[in-house]
This record gives sequence, C-alpha cells and structure tokens, in this order.
Amino acid sequence: MKKILLLAASVLCALILPGCFQHHTTIRLNKDGSGTLVEETLLGAQMLGMLDQMAAGFGGGGAAPADPTKEMLSEEKAKKRAAELGEGVSFEKAEPLNKDGSRGARVTYRFKDINQLKVSTGDGMKNLSPPGMPGAEAAAPKKQPPVAFIYQDGVLTVRMPAPDKEAKEAKPAGEDPGKMDMDNPEAQAMMKQMMGDMKMSMRLIIEPGIAETTASHQDGNTVTLMEMDFGKLVENADGLKKLGTVDQKDPTAAMEALKGIQGVKFEAKPEITVKVK
Repeated sequence: MKKILLLAASVLCALILPGCFQHHTTIRLNKDGSGTLVEETLLGAQMLGMLDQMAAGFGGGGAAPADPTKEMLSEEKAKKRAAELGEGVSFEKAEPLNKDGSRGARVTYRFKDINQLKVSTGDGMKNLSPPGMPGAEAAAPKKQPPVAFIYQDGVLTVRMPAPDKEAKEAKPAGEDPGKMDMDNPEAQAMMKQMMGDMKMSMRLIIEPGIAETTASHQDGNTVTLMEMDFGKLVENADGLKKLGTVDQKDPTAAMEALKGIQGVKFEAKPEITVKVK
C-alpha cells in the first residue's frame, strides 16, 4: 500500500509542481570581471500544502518527503553548487523567500572571474522535483551546456548554448505519446492550470553600465538572456500548441522552439557582445 502511495505522490508532483514553480538567475558583473550570481527559487502554496499533507500521511511509518524549502537553504548543498558553478566561485549566503503564499530561497554566490563561470539557462529545472521525492531522479532534466562568458579589455562576449540538433523542430503531439494534444480543450485547460504561474529567467546586469551591446533584449544596464512567463504563453493559442510539443526536460530545445511567442524572450543570436562603460 505504501508503494502505491509513493507512486501516486510522484505522479501528483510531476503534474502539479510546474505551475507552482518560479526560478530566476541574476548575474551581476563588476568592471574588474568579478561579481555575484543570485538564484531565486519559489514553490507555490498549492505545492507546499500538498507536500505537508503527504508528510502528515506518512505518520510514523517510513520517511516523509524532505521539506524542499529547507533543502534550498542548505549551506552544504549551496557549497556543492558553488563548486559546480566554476573555479573561484564561493557561496555567500542563503535567505528565505516568502511571496504571496509561495516559499523558497534566494542563494547568493560570488565569483572572482566571470570567464570561469559555468551556468546554464536550464539550471532552474533542477528544482522541479522536490528533494527526497520518489521519482525525482527520473524527472530530472537533461544536462544543459553552460553559457560561455569571455571578458577581456572591458568587453564581455556571451556565447549561448546551441540546442540539440534533433530537437530544433518540435514534433507534432500525435507522433509522440508523451506529449499533450493541444487541439483538445481538456488538454488546453490542464496545461493552463499546470503552468499558469510558472516563470523562469536569466538576466545579466552590468554594474558600471552598458556602453553598447549587440544583445537582442536590453533595458538600461540589464541584458535578458532568457525569460519565460508561462502565464502569457498559455493564453496564446499558437504558444499553447507549441508548448504541447516540446520536451520540458530539455530547456534549451524548448526555448528554441518557443522563441518569438508572447511570454518568451530568448537570445537567439549564438554570440553577443557587451561593452562595459
């Protein structure tokens, strides 16, 4: 019976969690090439409430799922993450986040040289499955290649990872039994419920200011490398249909397929430059 409950919990998490998930990465660059990387992750009230109910249901038998917000604030986990982010990256602090019933964490890292930084536009998807949840490993996204940063003589070059050649073109839902048929009104309603509140972004802030840039999305001293607002995306008929065809475990390929649709900003150029003031 317990195995059945664990399986049901895994299925529920896979279906409900995306709509309750937000992840934002902000990279701040100083003139000397050093800076900070801040990762903010929020889980919605619906998901947190479900996890609490599940934990209560386990009672005294077996181990209850770990509280994902506590895991996000783990100094041990953050130090391990710092090592993944590149040489010279150190963990600075982890702070709890509370917003409109959602809870999560803001984790700050400091890097000495942006040339050594290794961060991917798909890193936020690592938190889609709560730590300690059965089936979490199976739900993990594909490993994404990092964005490359080359900073020299006051000019930052950013090279975006190329999407998987086989995933550049989304397959019709009928050709893949794992994808939803977005011509079905029930599937459309389910997708809107699942992903209406989901947001992801990666932004680059040049602290001294930007003299000039070839970036597609600039606002003042901020360059947006990726931004996905699923609330806007699922309200668009074309966007909703495309969303039903993409592989949600492959963020780079998904953004490539969805670029140009309302709610999605993605640096389509393989390489951009930013001249620092």
